[in-house]
Amino acid sequence: MNLDPNALRSAFSRFMTGVTVVTTRTPEGEEVGFTANSFTSVSLNPPLLLVCPGNHLSSFDVFCRAKIFGVSVLAEGQEDVSNLFAASKEDRFAQCKWSAPHGGIPLITGRAAGFVCDRHAAVPMGDHVILIGQVVHFDQADRPGLGYGPDGYFSQGKERQAQAPGGGPITAGILLEQDGDIYLEADMAPPLIEVAPGQSPLNAMQEALQAQQIEATPDVVYAVYDDAGLGRRIVFRGTVTATPNGLQRVAIADLPGLALRDAALQSLLTRFAQEHATQSFGFYLGDQDSGDVMSMGER
Repeated sequence: MNLDPNALRSAFSRFMTGVTVVTTRTPEGEEVGFTANSFTSVSLNPPLLLVCPGNHLSSFDVFCRAKIFGVSVLAEGQEDVSNLFAASKEDRFAQCKWSAPHGGIPLITGRAAGFVCDRHAAVPMGDHVILIGQVVHFDQADRPGLGYGPDGYFSQGKERQAQAPGGGPITAGILLEQDGDIYLEADMAPPLIEVAPGQSPLNAMQEALQAQQIEATPDVVYAVYDDAGLGRRIVFRGTVTATPNGLQRVAIADLPGLALRDAALQSLLTRFAQEHATQSFGFYLGDQDSGDVMSMGER
C-alpha cells in the first residue's frame, strides 16, 4: 500500500500533543537534543516513559546508544526553544538556559516538567527507534504546558484568556479560508457577532455559523484585542468546507489593498495576508493600536 507521507503526517498532526525537548550527551560529553512531540508515559510501576527519535536526526546514533537521557516538557511561552531545537544546527545549548539537576543531563530552564531516565529498552521501528526510559529523577512547576496541533502552537493560557470576560461587550469574528481565498461581509470586514454575557465566544461563533448554514469550523484563536468603545474582540481562523451564501470571496493576497474604516481590522487582515504568504502564523494579543504577536508555527 502506497500512502502519501505528507498527507499521513498531516493526519497524525490532528492529534494535539505537548512539546518536549529530549536531551543527552555524547560519549565525549557534548550536549545534544531535539524537539519532539512523540512523548508518552508508559508505566508508573516501574516508572517508564518513551520518546521516538527519528533516523533523520544528526544525533540519532547518539540517542540509540545513550544510557541516560532527559525530557523537558516545555511551558507556554517557550515556542522559541521548541523552534531552536527543531531547526537550528548551531550550538543550541548556548542559545537557551538549562541546568543539569541529575546525572549531568541537560534540562531546559523554565520547563513545565522534567525527567531524567536510565535507558530501559530501545526498539527499532520503521524510520524511528522507540526509546523507553526508566525515570530516575523528575520535577514539575506550576506552569501550563505548551501544546502543538495542526495549526501550530497553542497554550491553555491563551485559550483561557481568549474566552475570559474583558469587562465590556465581546465581539467574535472569524477568518473563513478556502483555497487561498477568504470570505468577507459586504463592507469587507470578517463576519462578526456579539457574544452574550457569560457565553463562550467559541460556542457563540459555532452557533452563528450553523444558523447561517455556513459549513466551517473555527480552528484556532488568531487575535484577542481590546478596542476602545467597542470592548473585546476575539478573532478565530476557520476553514470553509462549502461555499457560504451571503459572503464575498476575496483573494487573501488582495487583503492589504482593502480600505476598511476599522483600522484595527484592516491591520489584522494585512497581517493575515503576510503570514499566509509564508505559512507562519502568529497570535496577536493587545489593543487596537499595539500589542504582541506570538508565534504559532506553520499551518
